[in-house]
Amino acid sequence: MRTGDWLLKSASRIAATFDEVTQAVAWMADEYDKARSALLSPDAIPLPDRLETARELLPLGVDVQWGEWLHDGRFVTIGVICCPNRHAPHPCPIRRPPA
Repeated sequence: MRTGDWLLKSASRIAATFDEVTQAVAWMADEYDKARSALLSPDAIPLPDRLETARELLPLGVDVQWGEWLHDGRFVTIGVICCPNRHAPHPCPIRRPPA
């Protein structure tokens, strides 16, 4: 499954929406911090590096997805799916009025 295929899911599956990259990156950092204590290797890729990459990719319409194993064998993913999306032609599940 391509990350952009999440746009085919119900809008009720959306945790948050953002109009600015800085908001999306801040949300990702907050979600990562919530999971940090349970991460198997929290510093495998330093958070500042992750955030820098997200700030570079999101304005290009490229999704950002992080995945980490947790101590108890579960897996957490934190992702931002762009809409419009560079790699998937699906419409946005939430319609917003034009700016």
